[in-house]
Amino acid sequence: MEDGKGVQFITVTLENLGNAGAEVRSRYFLRAGEITKRIEVRAKATATTRVELPGTATKIVVNDGSVPESDLTNNVFKISAP
Repeated sequence: MEDGKGVQFITVTLENLGNAGAEVRSRYFLRAGEITKRIEVRAKATATTRVELPGTATKIVVNDGSVPESDLTNNVFKISAP
């Protein structure tokens, strides 16, 4: 959702199905660059964070491979322009 001032707020929810907690990096790609944030997800739990971006995101990538996981197919979310 964009607020009219060029700021977009995105809510991201991550689920950890594993037996170990992890701090996962998420990257938000904008037309003018990218922003990186970290979110801690405890074992067998979900974590939600809200990110303020200085523009419209075009893609979100969660976990750059630094945290081992069994399914990498759902780590990229592409955002289409309206």
